[in-house]
Amino acid sequence: MTYLLAKAPVESFEEWKSAFDSFDPFRTEHGQQGYQVFQSAEEPNEVVVLFEWDDDPLSFFRSDEMRERMAQAGVKGQPDMTALNFVEQKSASRPSA
Repeated sequence: MTYLLAKAPVESFEEWKSAFDSFDPFRTEHGQQGYQVFQSAEEPNEVVVLFEWDDDPLSFFRSDEMRERMAQAGVKGQPDMTALNFVEQKSASRPSA
């Protein structure tokens, strides 16, 4: 499994999110396994998405069709994208009350 971290400014978070949700089946057809969406606490029109992907997400996101869809969603320019390999995860455990 490969992960893709994508960060981009958008015209409007609400409009982008609506378009992002509508494109979910398209991304799933091309290898998406899941995602987490984040909104910048300081700049509400900046989004960060961590995708879980089957294969090579970078070539998919650089395709002409995906670029068109991102533009339709209000993404400004080309997102900053980094492919990642998972190494480790730790969550803090909380004592029982």
